[in-house]
Amino acid sequence: MILSYQLLLFILLPVFAGITIRHYLNNKDALYLWQRCALKLPGISKPVWFHCASVGEINAAIPLITLQQKKYPQQKILVTTNTVTAARICQQRLSFVSHCYLPLDYRLSIRHFLKKIQPQKLIVLETEIWPNLFQLCHQQKIAVAIVNGRLSEKTLNTNSWIRKIYKTSLSYISKIYCRSEADAEGFEFLQAAAEKIECIGNLKFSLVTQSTESEANLIGRQYVLAASTREDEELEIVTIWQQSEHRDLLLVIAPRHPQRKDDIINTLKPLAAEITVRSQHQQISEHTDIYLADTIGEMGALFQHAEFVIMGGSFVKKGGHNILEPAAYSKAIIYGPHMENFAAENILFLENEAAIQANDRDSAVRSISQLISDQPLRQRLGKNAKQLMIKNRNIAELYLQKISRL
Repeated sequence: MILSYQLLLFILLPVFAGITIRHYLNNKDALYLWQRCALKLPGISKPVWFHCASVGEINAAIPLITLQQKKYPQQKILVTTNTVTAARICQQRLSFVSHCYLPLDYRLSIRHFLKKIQPQKLIVLETEIWPNLFQLCHQQKIAVAIVNGRLSEKTLNTNSWIRKIYKTSLSYISKIYCRSEADAEGFEFLQAAAEKIECIGNLKFSLVTQSTESEANLIGRQYVLAASTREDEELEIVTIWQQSEHRDLLLVIAPRHPQRKDDIINTLKPLAAEITVRSQHQQISEHTDIYLADTIGEMGALFQHAEFVIMGGSFVKKGGHNILEPAAYSKAIIYGPHMENFAAENILFLENEAAIQANDRDSAVRSISQLISDQPLRQRLGKNAKQLMIKNRNIAELYLQKISRL
């Protein structure tokens, strides 16, 4: 199966080259272009290596990597990412690590990377399955572990050929530490060896330890935060917002991918809203309807001072985003019907009256209006959410104990 995968990579080389160049042109980070080709790599040798594909993975990894550095300060740490946005978060929040973009999964580039870096072990956050990378690590006796492992419905329901690729790739992995029993069952469905799989819990519960310091209020007005919004979702959320009784509260939109700024502005123009843009250093006025917080590294401050949080990725079919981050700040949270990627957290929060799920536009309008008018409700939801975080805050310790034995 690996041979057929390698043939496919060869055929798709022009496509991957085009995507890589386009991403470089959009972000103007020259290292991205070089390092995706395994060139201009950092001068680090024999580190503990964490791979965090994108924003969600790097945010989940921060407590674990911070704890790794605290417990084992003599060990060097390398973090690789696939995206520039994740790289910037890494550089801001994990200044003590070395960063590199993960080379594309071609054997030549991966071999060169492993020879240059010589990692002690590879810790993959959540689920990134790279057949050549895993096979070459296995051949070179580099232990590979998946941490906070999760599987989407899309991955589980893929065709039989891709499932065979997954099965082969997972055979090269030493351990798979999952965030839930459902995810553990998913890895077994993909025919990972049962003795390699263990359910630990969601690493993102450890974010409670990252939210203790007070951060400056960036807004200057009372506001509601729509966090990690996705394509086509801003229009839906603003439509709901305008139909709700939002009084004089400001709506702050923090998109998952800030580079979508222009598309978001053009999409919202027909709604006749006055939009102020943070990256353009525009000042919020009493006439501002929507504040577009299209910057990196400020989400903690935005969570901390919001009246409540509308979590994106859930009002369109994206599977939802991490509700544990606003919960760490004791915030009331409302989200839409699409929480497939966070099904266990969704059930836990609803059972403990720690969040509100709106299954259609009308219920979203009613729930937002209620949250705006009912401060005790906001406080109760936020308190319950924070208690869930505190109850599970030692997850990072458990994960570190496991990976330190690899």
